[in-house]
Amino acid sequence: MKKWLPLLLGCWLIVSLPSQARTLTPIELETILTQARAQFTKFLQLWQEERYFEMYEFGVTQSKQQLSVEEFATRMVELDWVPVNVDKEPLQVDFRFRTMVYVTTVLEFRHKSFPELQYGKRQSFLLIQEGEGWHLDLLQMIRTPYYTPSE
Repeated sequence: MKKWLPLLLGCWLIVSLPSQARTLTPIELETILTQARAQFTKFLQLWQEERYFEMYEFGVTQSKQQLSVEEFATRMVELDWVPVNVDKEPLQVDFRFRTMVYVTTVLEFRHKSFPELQYGKRQSFLLIQEGEGWHLDLLQMIRTPYYTPSE
């Protein structure tokens, strides 16, 4: 019996500790959402101004491993559409985890060659916290406005 007691105690701790994880306070949650919204707004502003090398710094590590800064900038330049009127607030910021949120907004896109051509599209972006800031999937950016991730 003495041999089984430490084993049972260890199993109980492994099972019970994850269920007692601390939940976020409303202030922590609001801070996360505010930071994610601010980072997303900065990213959209850079995109509207077509500052692609600076946009690259907002990419998640996995995206940066798959795309070099030159490849990203080249593919963004080749896109026919850029967002306009990006200063409005996102429609919705959905908290999923401490390090992951979805930002959903309606973006208005303008054609680069024919500025009179514009349209709006509801778009969701996954933001992941890496290090001190929130980062986006650069592969999604080079597919936008054609691609929307499933939530």
